[in-house]
Amino acid sequence: MKKWILLAVVACFAFALAACGANANNTSEATSGEASLDAAAADSELVVKASSWEFDKKEYRIKAGETVNLTLKSVGGVHGVGIVGTDYKLTGKGTIPVKFDEPGSYDMICNVPCGGGHSTMKAKLIVE
Repeated sequence: MKKWILLAVVACFAFALAACGANANNTSEATSGEASLDAAAADSELVVKASSWEFDKKEYRIKAGETVNLTLKSVGGVHGVGIVGTDYKLTGKGTIPVKFDEPGSYDMICNVPCGGGHSTMKAKLIVE
């Protein structure tokens, strides 16, 4: 019985390590027509840096009506960024064009399970 418990603990630990950065597959994905804008036609760039359970800023600002290249740089582990209420998301590293026609506030979350602090990895995107 003790061997099964030990095996389960080791398996859980291995899974946690894999979720925290052992995966070197760095892909970007945009999943809707909303996210299929032309990256070359972007008006500006927004760089989001992700490290151990936090983004480099609590708040990011862009202008309504402008196409912005959203770039994710994971500097510690494998992370992602998703803009809640939209189909904009990046997994790993990469860049996608985003555009919001109306001002508003959006939650940004890490969309890759990255360990114990994953649920607190949040920021705001303010569209002015």
